[in-house]
Amino acid sequence: MKLTKDQYLSQLEDHLQSKSEELTGATVQQPAALKRGLTFVLDQLASGYLAQYEWVVRLRKGTPVSVRLEVNLINVPVKDAARLDGKLLAADEASGLNLYMVAEGEELNKSGLRIDQLATEAQLATADVASLLPPLQEWVAQQLAQTMENRQAEK
Repeated sequence: MKLTKDQYLSQLEDHLQSKSEELTGATVQQPAALKRGLTFVLDQLASGYLAQYEWVVRLRKGTPVSVRLEVNLINVPVKDAARLDGKLLAADEASGLNLYMVAEGEELNKSGLRIDQLATEAQLATADVASLLPPLQEWVAQQLAQTMENRQAEK
């Protein structure tokens, strides 16, 4: 699906389907938990909707970490979509929607944010849960491990 910046921003208001669940660090890394998010996002895209799925991850210590799957034009969190101005995207040029993995947490890194692409528009056209699950599972494990490592280093 291709959208202009303005089309994307207007669809965020009335065509964004989102879901959230709260899990532990061990549970969120299980295939069943990640499959729920991937299935939701892919189903919404197939139905013509934008999608966001969030896992609020409770770790043993510290504040929870937000791990999300988000559909966007570029690697900017959906909550910061207003930043999609002319400097980042041309207003009248249609761009493909991509699927991004987003992690936010105080101890994740200096910025508190990590965002990486899971699938491009072309990949999403033929993607299924089975093909996207391994890289998502590895990425989630890395972000949670980095957060725990940084928390230990702060002591």
